Amino acid sequence: MQPNLAQVLNTLAHEIRTPLAVSQGYLKLHLDGRLAAPDDQRRALQQTREALGVIAALCAEMSKVSALADAGTPTLVERMDPARLLDELKAASELAGATWSEENAVAGRIATNAPSDLVRAAMVTIKVAFDEEKNVPHTIDVKVLGDALVVRAGSQAALASLPSAPGGPGAVPVNVVRGGKGLSLIWATFVFGQHDIQTWSHQEHKGSVGLRIPLENI
Repeated sequence: MQPNLAQVLNTLAHEIRTPLAVSQGYLKLHLDGRLAAPDDQRRALQQTREALGVIAALCAEMSKVSALADAGTPTLVERMDPARLLDELKAASELAGATWSEENAVAGRIATNAPSDLVRAAMVTIKVAFDEEKNVPHTIDVKVLGDALVVRAGSQAALASLPSAPGGPGAVPVNVVRGGKGLSLIWATFVFGQHDIQTWSHQEHKGSVGLRIPLENI
């Protein structure tokens, strides 16, 4: 289910609030003359520049979300080998340290219009789940169930509760309204929507996520 306009605007407001407050705070200190030392002035300007950079990055992310929202559902013209998707996820530095568990060989192809977007959307979604439970071992579990590749990720405790399908017990939609990664998650949700990929989490484990990726027969 794609985010509605209220969720997008709420997430944008939430993520822009902190860097905006940082910029305003340092500029006020400077204008009030409370940064007399050159080193303090330089540090304040540097912090302001970094905060404005975050806002600029959020604007770029919002443009990506807008482009996908306007695109609708494109024709999936490419076929991606699931092994490539998994290999690129394993190579992603953001997911370094995770333990991979693969139950059976993957037969089939993933229909896509932008393989790189699909890989990044999966990586972002899994990384956000991992960030919810830091400093604990994480596992990425891969299975072929029927005509779909099912990828579940999280701590062992989270995976013990996370069902293998979005309609299972305790399954809830992935929460996209969260600080720091909300717009990236919203973008990923639109990418998944274009590919008919379902995502879910567990109501008691925010640090879990499941992806059901349709497969075509070879």
